[in-house]
Amino acid sequence: MASTSTTSPTSASGWAQALAGQGTAFGTFALLPCTAAAEAVAATGFDFVLVDQQHGLAGSDALVPLLQALHAGGTAPVVRVPANDPAWIGKALDSGADAVVVPMVESAQEAERAVRACRYPPHGTRSYGPTRAALLRGWGIRRLEDTACLVMIETAAGVAQADAIAATKGVDGILIGPTDLAISLGLGPGVSPGHPAHEQAVQHVLAACQRAGITAGIQTSTAADAAHRAEQGFRIISARSELALLRFAARDLLHGMRSGA
Repeated sequence: MASTSTTSPTSASGWAQALAGQGTAFGTFALLPCTAAAEAVAATGFDFVLVDQQHGLAGSDALVPLLQALHAGGTAPVVRVPANDPAWIGKALDSGADAVVVPMVESAQEAERAVRACRYPPHGTRSYGPTRAALLRGWGIRRLEDTACLVMIETAAGVAQADAIAATKGVDGILIGPTDLAISLGLGPGVSPGHPAHEQAVQHVLAACQRAGITAGIQTSTAADAAHRAEQGFRIISARSELALLRFAARDLLHGMRSGA
């Protein structure tokens, strides 16, 4: 492992175990700025819920309430920041995220930038000004740094640099964004899981993580796909989002109601 990050006392233990390479953490995305939805999803038993500030609808004002709801629900709150920007990364960590996920990383230099934004001098460039994080972990720098830095590989360029990215000191894990990766490979967003070219890229990143001794993660769309990825060796696995779960559950309910009428 690049580090031995842990989570706050209220977070699901499955998240910490996955980062330590001792288990698998299953989670979902939070796209809505709705604390009740976040708390309800967290309370179902997911090991983590990822608040998506890159593509989701939650802005800065909604971030802290969402993280509070996830803590109350007993899950590890993770934040995907909009970009590899120290300001966004620092804000997410100060707000109480157990981990940040940095999208679209394509080189070791970009991975190092993300790591440095997560750490205080002399190991990084993070500014000291914690608010909620200090209530959870205390004011000491080392305790405030007890969070995970995860980067995403989502392009062909990132796949080509997977070993260098995985070997970057301070990177705790790599998450694969399968849809953006498929688009980057020229396959389109609707590529079926297991497409040879796509699967080859996925396995290349997984192998790079295993060689570096860090955690590999991936987004999936079904429970069967998630189980398959766990068997392959992925340790952080997310599926769908609370918005997708609401939509599909509503669709299935309506279909059943009309079918029975």
